[in-house]
Amino acid sequence: MVAATRALSLWGVRSPVLLLVCIMFAVVIAPAQESGTDFAGRTIGRIEWDPPNQPLPSAELERLLPFHAGSTLKPADVRTAIEKLYRTNRFADISIDARLENGAVTLRIATQLTYFVGEVTFEGVNDPPSKGQLSTAAKLELGAQFADNDLPQSSENILDRMRANGLYQAKIRYSVDRDPDTEEVSIHFHIDSGDRARFDGVQLSGNFKKSPESVIRETRWKRSLGPFPLTGWREATEKRVQTGVNRVLQDLQRGDHLAARVTLDRLDYHQAANTVTPNLAIESGLALRVNIVGAKVSNGQLHKLIPIYPERTVDRSLLVEGGRNLVEYFQSKGYFDAQVDLGDVRSESDSEVVDYRITPNVRHKLVKVEIAGNHFFDTETLRERIDIRPASFLRSRYGRYSQRLLDRDLATIRDLYRSNGFRDTQVIAKTEDDYHGNLGHQSVRLEVQEGAQSLVGRLDLEGVEAAETSYLRSLLQSTEGQPFSEANVAADRDSILSYYYSNGYSNATFDWTQTPDAKPATLNLVYTIRAGRHDFVRSVLIRGLDVTRSTLVTKRILLAPGDPISQSRIGESQQKLYDLGIFSKVQTAIQNPEGEEDRKYVLFRVEEANRYSFNAGAGAQLGRIGSGVTTFDEPAGATGFSPRLSLGLSRLNFLGLAHTMSLQTRFSTIDQRAVASYLVPQFTGHENLALTVSGLFDKSRDIRTFSARRWEGSVQLAQRLTRVYSLQYRYTFRRITTSDLVITPELIPLIAQPERVGQVSMTFIQDRRDDPVNSHRGIYNTVDAGVATKEFGSETVFTRLLIRNSTYYSLSKNVVLARTLQFGYIQRFSGFSQIPLAERFFGGGASSNRAFPENQAGPRDGITGFPLGGNALLFHSTELRFPLIGDNIGGVIFHDMGNVFAELRDINVRFRQRNPQDFDYMVHGFGFGIRYRTPIGPLRADIGLSPNSPHFSGFKGTQDELIACGKNCPTMAQRINVFQFHFSLGQTF
Repeated sequence: MVAATRALSLWGVRSPVLLLVCIMFAVVIAPAQESGTDFAGRTIGRIEWDPPNQPLPSAELERLLPFHAGSTLKPADVRTAIEKLYRTNRFADISIDARLENGAVTLRIATQLTYFVGEVTFEGVNDPPSKGQLSTAAKLELGAQFADNDLPQSSENILDRMRANGLYQAKIRYSVDRDPDTEEVSIHFHIDSGDRARFDGVQLSGNFKKSPESVIRETRWKRSLGPFPLTGWREATEKRVQTGVNRVLQDLQRGDHLAARVTLDRLDYHQAANTVTPNLAIESGLALRVNIVGAKVSNGQLHKLIPIYPERTVDRSLLVEGGRNLVEYFQSKGYFDAQVDLGDVRSESDSEVVDYRITPNVRHKLVKVEIAGNHFFDTETLRERIDIRPASFLRSRYGRYSQRLLDRDLATIRDLYRSNGFRDTQVIAKTEDDYHGNLGHQSVRLEVQEGAQSLVGRLDLEGVEAAETSYLRSLLQSTEGQPFSEANVAADRDSILSYYYSNGYSNATFDWTQTPDAKPATLNLVYTIRAGRHDFVRSVLIRGLDVTRSTLVTKRILLAPGDPISQSRIGESQQKLYDLGIFSKVQTAIQNPEGEEDRKYVLFRVEEANRYSFNAGAGAQLGRIGSGVTTFDEPAGATGFSPRLSLGLSRLNFLGLAHTMSLQTRFSTIDQRAVASYLVPQFTGHENLALTVSGLFDKSRDIRTFSARRWEGSVQLAQRLTRVYSLQYRYTFRRITTSDLVITPELIPLIAQPERVGQVSMTFIQDRRDDPVNSHRGIYNTVDAGVATKEFGSETVFTRLLIRNSTYYSLSKNVVLARTLQFGYIQRFSGFSQIPLAERFFGGGASSNRAFPENQAGPRDGITGFPLGGNALLFHSTELRFPLIGDNIGGVIFHDMGNVFAELRDINVRFRQRNPQDFDYMVHGFGFGIRYRTPIGPLRADIGLSPNSPHFSGFKGTQDELIACGKNCPTMAQRINVFQFHFSLGQTF
């Protein structure tokens, strides 16, 4: 009998064992029954496997064995068989014995399987720590080789993480399920968390001036309201401990005590009481004072420039960096020759002082930046890539210049040229002081010495199959006659390796060489590719599903048995699972990645996200808005303040189908809303379809003419055609009632009765913008068309069309010309009543025409003066957006024009209003705005002037007086204020 152990896992590893195996096979293979018989040279009659079901397919096993039934038995072949089987990494132990049967040799190959980590579950978790934290602590990586002796250490790691979170009484046991078909182990940790320990006090040591009570209060480990305790000590968690230590440290570091230190020495656990006592070592340290000599720098600016303040630590390297920042700061102020000298830290009474001696020298103004010597790239292309710039009004009074910026710009231009084949390009900067005789004026001239452009003469691909050559060449940038650069070669390497990795060659390598061509400045390239082993998918294993239906996941995995193992498809499948929005974590791995087998398992392990989520928000609206009070005063709107509160609750992964149920509410003085919705993403399995069913109740007062109550139900199917184009199909049924009307009583029966509307509509969207939040280039088009008929449950029959077209043009690196056009039309069918008041178009305000307050455009009641809305609208806006001050504050010059019109036939571009009853003309607004860049979009404030804002008649009096006077009500002349102010978030369009 011949046996080999797991030590012979790879060829040439642990040679003594390999030598022993070779010797055993080099002697004689003897049967148990017939001692002394030499089996070498005999015919193999049969090969048996024990167990019969092996982890590798029969065809693959036969390929690995150098012998088969009918061949001659050779000791060397047996040794080779063991080596090949071990190198698959699928077997923990292999033994081969032989016996003689009917004159032929029967070989029995007995194996013990290697197991790999599959699913890891945790039961009884008391968060914190979360399951994700425990999984990380266990260090059982998906697809990694498993050994039973790993589990005690994993259990201890988990217990350590739980003790760090106050669960000192936690107990853990584990169980392991083995699946020989896939060689997976499922490891289940069963946790009895016990009660979480509470703090019972704090032990303080070290040198500090604050009272122990104030230090303990700062930790917030004890519930308190000011100095008064409430209900005792809190539960101990790792985050709470660390947060408490950090709070004490931040409190001590106030007043520039940057050298203060707070260290958690230990946590003393008291088992009988199940409490912990943190031991804090505190050193207040001396206050550090930064002294600026020779110039003035504000304290706030100093805290931004010297990194010891944000880092909250004193270090010589940070002080040196602060000196460099001070130089940059003064250079940005025009002191291009500023010098900063850092002194030593010295002691003064109870503080330490560090001196920065600043010599600003003469203030300069960068008036000109010139680029010369460039031929391959035009000047504007280079100018867009550099950061130094000449002085400009407001934005940069002295220009933007520093040595660091200049060095970076020189490197940027060099890299641009070298990436296009100019390997010897040099860029030299020449500065001229007192430019054109003006004291303090400075110019910078960037001289480009392009040199010769290197081209690719010939490109050869070695190690590539003939069928793949044409496709691979289509991926390359370094083709014949194109500029040569190492950046292009690096891009080619990434493209080629990405192709091979995506087609199952996980060990592919890439090398390249260059040789000069007979032509000048021309190079010949040779790309050498070694594909390596070709791996295929044996099967896809999905683990971690609890509520989610498995079919939902399998449909989104782009790999099937027999496919090449593609890393790009694995990544894309992972992203598709994340896109469902129901998984907090999706792990992927290849089982047995180093094993030399043709087919491997691809593993997906998911963690389902919490199924319930809650959101809350607060905000406010400021401007000429409606209010909850009915009044005939100021029909053009009054400046008001409306606070807002929003609350929402969502239920994810309903029925395990990735459906989402949600309830969102909003409350303010002018709007109360509740929306319940049911979302079905990827409807019927199509990634580009999403179905939404929603119900809405809304009470609003954003239009001063009336208050509206709306009950609405809708069904919408959204379809994404491409990345740019999408469609939305919807059916809407709503009932609207109006109240608090401030219009002539005779109009109420016509336009303000309760109305039921059933409507089908469709929206087409084309979005080519580079950034939807703050667009610089592109186009955005929408077309919304709908029809309300009796067949759909509507009492009023009409069609509705709303079109928007927006375009964005980059005039330079930082200047954008943006424009938008809105057109709307409602067509009432003959024989039916007027369009209900709440269904009409209302416009004007921050997002349409800034010559009006919000929703104040269009026709008005002839007596009360309040807006009535219209059946058509046309608005056009143009904005010139440009930087104003620094990099975060921009400016806008805008022109808005347009109005809401009574009917389509009334649309015109007339400038003047004929009389106070004429509202069908084009109202213009000109103005200036400021944009402040924030992470969630620009804050904007606009002030506009309207030279032709509407005049109208308004009623002064009470509701009873309006009813009593009838058609003879006294009115007074009014006008929309020619100045309007708007403040909001985000660009206008």
